[in-house]
Amino acid sequence: MTASSRNAVLRTHFDLRSTLASGQTFAFHEDGGSFFGIADGRPVQIRQAGDGAYEILCPDADADFWRRYFDLDNSYDKIIKGFVDSCLQKSYEAGGVFLSACIRGFGGLRLLRQPVWETVCAFIVSANNRQKRIESIYGRLSYAFGRPIEWAGRTFHSFPPPESLAASDERAMREIGLGYRAPYLIETARAINKRGIADLDGLTYEEALKYLISLKGVGEKVADCVLLFSTRHRVAFPVDTWIDRALREHFGMEGSRSAIKREAQDLFGESAGLAQQFIFHGMRTGIPAA
Repeated sequence: MTASSRNAVLRTHFDLRSTLASGQTFAFHEDGGSFFGIADGRPVQIRQAGDGAYEILCPDADADFWRRYFDLDNSYDKIIKGFVDSCLQKSYEAGGVFLSACIRGFGGLRLLRQPVWETVCAFIVSANNRQKRIESIYGRLSYAFGRPIEWAGRTFHSFPPPESLAASDERAMREIGLGYRAPYLIETARAINKRGIADLDGLTYEEALKYLISLKGVGEKVADCVLLFSTRHRVAFPVDTWIDRALREHFGMEGSRSAIKREAQDLFGESAGLAQQFIFHGMRTGIPAA
């Protein structure tokens, strides 16, 4: 792929910064007022136009990929209103107030549809890690084991396929910064390289969750992240420290993390994961409830 390839420009209005900073992806970096990233070996540049819209620049052949990646064809307005209505109807008034504040702050946030393999690896790396460090490790993995791709005067490095990581050794992974996660990533890469990866969209949510948890280094929270950020299973509801705190403090939920996850899924329905992202980003950024 060269800089002379024909390019496409997708124009859209959404909250790019919140979408990229809300813990969904670690494949982008900002440079000179634009965001640059790569997924599935497809480079992209995103810049803000004078009218406030964002322009997504990519090779013409990849336009449909990036449209799906950023879920640009779906409107969230009705779904979001349903979240708040459900809180009021089911006696979670305080939670509804907090969620409404998050929606006001980040109303243009989108749920991503990333490649499954890349998302599995990203969230194995994410365990007990900070976002900036995850981004750094993700980039070093791509540089060390991926392939260089020239586009728009820049060199991008694609995320490595399973066979590349399966052939690696633990020492090389640890040198990149994976620490105790290194053998998990290698073992999962070898399993997927040998058997392929399941069609998660073709499974029920429970089946897909069970499959992912069978992979080394993937617990329930990581599995829910993978399902929410790369598949059709928008009912997935990852519960980390921020979400656990929010559901207890703002929604009055009690019990184990698995129990409050199920309660939140019952409250928010089939698109519960979208509510999770608003709540998660609101908690991390310290958005006030009123």
